[in-house]
Parts: sequence; C-alpha cells; structure tokens
Amino acid sequence: MSFTKNDLDNIKSKVSIKGELEKKTKLIQKGRDFWCCCPFHEEKTPSCKINEDLGSFYCFGCGAKGDIFTIYTDLYNYNFIDAVKELSQRSGVNINFEEKYKSKDENITEEILKLTTLWFQDNLINSNKNICKEYLKKRKLSKEIIEKFKLGYSYNKNLTLYQYLKNKNFQDEELLKSNVVKLDKNNKIRDYFFKRLIFPIKNVQGRVIGFGGRSLDDSNPKYINSPESKIFQKRNVLYNLNLAKQSARKKNNLLICEGYMDVISLNQNGITSVVAPLGTALTEEQLELAWNYSSKPTIMFDGDSAGLRASYKSAVMSLQLISAKKFLQFITLPLNFDPDSFINKVSSQDFIAMLKNPESLSQFIFKRSIESVSLEKVDEKISYDKYLDDLVDIIKDKKIQYFYKSEFKSLFFSEIRKIGTKKLSKKNTNIRYGLSLKNKQNLSFLAAVINHLGVRKQIINDLFNTELLNTNELSFLKYIREKKLINEKSTELIKILEKSPFKKTLKECMTYQIYQLFPYSSPSYDAKHSLEEVQKSLNNLNTRLLNLKKINKSLDTFVNNSNQLNWSDLQSINLEILDKEE
Repeated sequence: MSFTKNDLDNIKSKVSIKGELEKKTKLIQKGRDFWCCCPFHEEKTPSCKINEDLGSFYCFGCGAKGDIFTIYTDLYNYNFIDAVKELSQRSGVNINFEEKYKSKDENITEEILKLTTLWFQDNLINSNKNICKEYLKKRKLSKEIIEKFKLGYSYNKNLTLYQYLKNKNFQDEELLKSNVVKLDKNNKIRDYFFKRLIFPIKNVQGRVIGFGGRSLDDSNPKYINSPESKIFQKRNVLYNLNLAKQSARKKNNLLICEGYMDVISLNQNGITSVVAPLGTALTEEQLELAWNYSSKPTIMFDGDSAGLRASYKSAVMSLQLISAKKFLQFITLPLNFDPDSFINKVSSQDFIAMLKNPESLSQFIFKRSIESVSLEKVDEKISYDKYLDDLVDIIKDKKIQYFYKSEFKSLFFSEIRKIGTKKLSKKNTNIRYGLSLKNKQNLSFLAAVINHLGVRKQIINDLFNTELLNTNELSFLKYIREKKLINEKSTELIKILEKSPFKKTLKECMTYQIYQLFPYSSPSYDAKHSLEEVQKSLNNLNTRLLNLKKINKSLDTFVNNSNQLNWSDLQSINLEILDKEE
C-alpha cells in the first residue's frame, strides 16, 4: 500500500480522538486533559486519559492504549488497512490505495473476469426461459437479490464463453490463465463452467477473483469452484465478506454458514452479516479473516452429520488460535435443516431467536463430545478425562488454558454426578420418552390440520382411517368437523379453539418444537407438500411400524442419533488437528 508514516500522522492531526471517544462515552475535563470511562472494559469511574495534542489515549484501569487507528481496529473491528482507508476519507487526506504496480497479466485476468461475470449475468437475465431462471424462481429469490450477488448462468445457445472472449481479442494463453476456460482431454479449449448457476466470488475489496457453479440437472459434483490461482486461493476467501464486513463491524458478529444459497437467502431475509467458506471445512486463514471484522463470529453449519463434524472440527481447530479478543460461538441446527431451509420453512422469527442464543466454544465442545460416551465404566471416564486434557493442551494462551480446563472439569464432574440418577430412572425414562415422541408426531398431524386450510379436510379423513390417535386427539378432530370449522381460516380457527375445551391441545401442537421435529406442520410449509408428508408418515406408521416399540426406536434414532458424533469421530478430529500442527 502506498501510504507513509507522514500520511498517518496527517490523518491523526485531522481526526479528533476526543471527538471519536465522545461518541462512545461521556467525557470529563480535568485541566487540559479529558477523561472518560474506558470503552474497552466496564467501569463506573473514568480512568481513561485522552491526550488530544498527541492524539492518544491511555487507560489506567486495564492498560488499553493507542491512537485513532487503535479505536477503529480494536473497538470497531476494522483491519488496519481498512481503518486507514476509512479515516483518510473522513479527514480528506488523499491516499492512493491501489498497488503501485500491477503486472500486465494481472490486469488482463481482471478484465477477463469482469467480462465473464457480465456474460453470465446477461445469459440469466436476457434468455426468456431457462433451467437456471426456473431454479431461482423456485427458491423465491427476488430480482434485487439476484442483482446484488451478480448471479449468472453459464450457458448461451448462440455462443460459448470462449467464443465471446475470443471476439474481445483475448489470446488463448490469457484465457487459460484466467481459469474461465480449460483444455479438455482432446486438448481443445472448453468453457470451465457449463450449464451451471454461477456465483461470482469476490475478495474483500469487492473484485471478482473466481466463480462457484451449481449443477441444475443432478450432475456431479453438485458444486465446483474455479481452480486455484495467484489471485484465488479458497482457504483465504470468505464468500460475501466484501458485503458483510460493514454489518459485521457494526454488530460485532459474523455468521459463518456452509453455502452460497445460505448466504443469499439470509440476505434476502434481512440478515446481511453472513459469509461462507468455499467448501464445508473452515480453514485457519478464514477464521483469522473473520476475526478481522468481529471478535466473536458464529458458526452455523448444516444440521446433518457432515455439518456437525465440520463444526466440531472448526471448534477444535480454533482452540490454538483463541485469545482474549478472539472468541467463537456455535449454533446447531435441527436435523436435516440448513440456514436457508430453516428460515424459509420454519420462520425468520425462530431463526433470529436462535441467533440470539448461541453456544460458547467451551459449551459446544463439551456438549457434543459428552454425547459420544456413556461414562458408565471407570475406563470410559478416564479416557474422556484424558480427551479433555488433550483439548486444553491445544490452547496456546496459558491463562485461557487455565479457564478452559476449569470449565471442562466442572462440566465433567457435574455430568458424572448425574449418571447415578439416570441409571435409576433409565427404564421408566425410555418408556415415557418413546410415548412422548409418538405423541409429538400426533400433535404434528393436528398442527398440520390447523395450519393448512387447503388440505385440512383430506388430512382429517386420513387421520380417522388410522388407529394412531388417542381419544383426546380424535375428539379434537371431531370438534373441528362437527362444529363445521373445516373451512375456517387458520387464524380464525385458532381463536375459536382457544375458547374451546381443547385449548391445552392447541397450545401443545402449535409450538416451535413440533415445527422443528416435523416441518410439514409449520404454517410456512407448502400445503400440498404438507399433505404428502402427512400421508407418507401415516403410511409408514401403519405398515412398517406395526407396534409402539418400532415407533419408539425410529423416532428416538431420528432425534438423538442421526446427527451425533461418535467417539472415533472425536479422536480422529483431534488427530487431524494435531497432525496439521506438526
């Protein structure tokens, strides 16, 4: 970057550090100096001294010190370069932030990527009907969000991308270096992406450096990215960080999801501080990049076994990197949900509620690891205790290591104390748990009846043809049918039922937990598909699950085991991290 110490001093002389701190806290003047409560730690008596002449501050309480750039990097989560950019604009100090010299090849590649992005966009926008347009319509993406993310389609019936770029007078060697085309097995140049939905990938500055492509015809692999190059290394890039960084700084939080569509869908629903690694595995470089814009990023990967394993691997990997200013949080989605499907099929309100209640790094690691062991035998307790010690040893900061060890030991001993109680009630608990889950599925059928007017009558008829419902549940359906409430809108039906003898049943079936376990019961689920899911479930329960034991086993596995790590998974993840360090 082409700025000097003189440029920095010039900025400091023009931006008042007093004025900046005054935005965060009340200032008190004592003689020539100003004092305030330190913005970096909680205190009631001002102990932070501001020296306006030197453009600096010092806290006698916690030792925090610095200048206007420190305020932006440590308080507002800017990286240093971005802090200089922001303050140079504010102060009117003219600095050229472009690199002093770009090679001819780099300039050509940048131009090719720009034109390629426009070609992809034009294919999507100007073709009357194509598979890509239909897919985006099905995903309910608006024109505005498609434009915001510069989505495109890598197919044009009239000419290929290669032909288009050749018409722009680029040489074959230049096009191959840009990675938008490739040599096939016959040594002929072909487009790298063919008939795929295209996601332009930008660096933090907002320049296109590569592309991601999703297949739309079930061909494999489902997703591919541009090959790595001098300007595009996947491990150093977070998708959408160029757009998310401002919001991340403001909120001091950055949500890290798995995929492109998660990022785009959440943006459409007003959640803009979200990024994704280019592939499930989060790298150290990407985590450090996230920390440049937020001291406490939140990981929310898919609610399946692969997503859980990736989350846990990220958690273990982060232990060697955490510090007093670098934290990590986690949100575990319900089974078979990703952020995109959850916010669209359940509700944005429930999604936001989850965002407000993340698990800390220590909570996440302990909760997920303790699920993999029984701790009923002494050797199991010893192995797990050793496993926790090995995790703590990964932490480099000795002070943090001490607190994590104390936290893990406390949680571990608390869990051991619970084991005796669990053993005593195990048989009864299993029976009640099975019945409870069966009841929850029945409640999901009732919720579907309430929430889906268009198929209400059909679902009620199907339910009466089974022997799955108890007396109260059958009476509930009879009440709706006999009181001629079948054609009432859901909102009106709920009001009527709230004043009926079935008020309690209504409350039990219209819950987030029911929607979470059985998404088809949610009001946001498509009515036709809800009917199909109900009929499918009823058919399964009536034919294959002939008795309560089978129902218990099926549902218990669904809730507890489908997205749970096992002991060998945990050990292999540790080995992966430790081998990498060596």
